[in-house]
Parts: sequence; structure tokens; C-alpha cells
Amino acid sequence: MGALHGRVDDPDLRPFRTDLDKYYAISAEGRRGPRQRLRLWLLNADFRVVACYRFDQAVRRYHRQHRVLGLAPRIVSAVWRRRTSTIHHAEIDHRARIGPGLYLMHHTGVFVGPVSIGDNCVLHHNVTIGQRVAAGDQGVPRIGNDVWIGPGATISGDVTIGDGATISAGTIIARDVPPRALVAGNPGRVVNADYDNSAMLNYRVRRPAPVQDDGADEQVDRALAEYARLRDPAGDRQLEAVKAAIFLEDVFDVVLREDDIDPDQLGTAEGMRAVLARAGRPA
Repeated sequence: MGALHGRVDDPDLRPFRTDLDKYYAISAEGRRGPRQRLRLWLLNADFRVVACYRFDQAVRRYHRQHRVLGLAPRIVSAVWRRRTSTIHHAEIDHRARIGPGLYLMHHTGVFVGPVSIGDNCVLHHNVTIGQRVAAGDQGVPRIGNDVWIGPGATISGDVTIGDGATISAGTIIARDVPPRALVAGNPGRVVNADYDNSAMLNYRVRRPAPVQDDGADEQVDRALAEYARLRDPAGDRQLEAVKAAIFLEDVFDVVLREDDIDPDQLGTAEGMRAVLARAGRPA
């Protein structure tokens, strides 16, 4: 089992450092000498796809705060993304929210839409994760922590993949998958309800011990205050909810579903916590 090397104090704040540590742990057996660094940064195309995604996320955050200074990095990021898509045939949507510890085992043919993926995910080649076109399903998958997804798997629509799940090669997922389940086939069926995929992941994401404070409550209070500021007694409540949802997505770095943009839910602390929890963010 791979282990962190003490460099990542907070995986949420530095997800790319966790990705990097995972690549060293798996690809170089934890070694970080000049030879290993050179091979990873220059010769490992799988790693460059992950680096491209993380760079684009960082650039977009910077550009939101510095519109003028952030323009040049946005152009560089756009060129890099196009090159990654054209040469490596891999694309991760900029709206995707992916936790620390992302690892592409083989990058070719990977497409990830505006989905939510937790910590320590492993993706193989020819994997598609995104919106389902049939039956008017506009939802996107929500994938938990420690999920292994095999070659040729397809996950689409408004489905939830539980923590520790394992998606076998060639599996088509169109419904929820329980935690720790091993699924296979088309359509995917549970073939083992309690499967340990830790040896396949070969890594763990270490998080700092939770601090007992009111930080989460303060963030929710801040979001509620912003919602109250946006409200207009004579205005369109749905439009106000959309503005509040945009604020939440920026502050909490989440992607909300259409049915989460509900003025009745976003107007209370309990409702807002529930919305954030569904979006994969503890509140």
C-alpha cells in the first residue's frame, strides 16, 4: 500500500501534490531522485494529462480573482488542453470536480465530463464518465472516494458510485453502485457486495485529523448571508437561487445539480448543508 511522504498537509488545498505523491509512490516505488523526476515529468503522458487538468483548475481560480493578469495563463492553459485532447486523446472537463489522488493508469481515450469524483480515484483507458443522452437524463455521475474504474467502462447519467467501489473492465453503469461493491457486465451488476480494492488502488489519501471548530458553520453562515443580500422581496426567487448557487460553486468548489437550485433549500442552513453534502462537500 502506498503512503504519503509527509509533503501534503491538506490534500484539499493541494490536490496536485497528492496526485504527484501518488505517481511517485506507484510509478517509482516512492523514490524521488533526479532519474525518477525526469521520467515522470518528461516521459509519463498519463501524469501530464492529470497535470494539465490541475493547472487549468488553478488558472481558472486565479483568473476569477485577477481578470487581466490571469488572461495569459488562461491562454496557455487552453493551448495545453487542446494539445492534450489532440495528441493524447484524453479530455477532462474543466467543470469536473475531482478530489486529490487522481491516477490515470492509461490515459488514451479517457473522457470525463462535468462530474464529481472523490479522493484516490484510478482511471484506465477508454473510460467515459458523463451525461446520459437517452431518456432526457441531464444528470451527471457522483463518484465517491477510493474508486477503481477499469478499461472501457462507461458511467453515465444521474448515478452515485459509493466509496470503495470497483468497476470492472467493459462495465456499463446506468444505476447506483453501493459502497465497496464489485460490479461487472452490461448493464453493470453487483458480483461481490464487499470487495476490497485497496491492493488495486495501491495508495491511500491521508487527511489531517478533523479540527473541532465552527469553520463549516462559518462558511454556511457566510453563504446564507450572501443569499440574504441577493434576495429581493419583489424579485424572482428562482433567479436569486441561481445567483446563490453560482456563489456556492465558487466558494465551496462544487457543482450543483439543477434540482439543488431551490430557493426553499438554499434559504436555510439545514437545506444549504444538505445541498452541499449531495454535491460531495461536507458541511
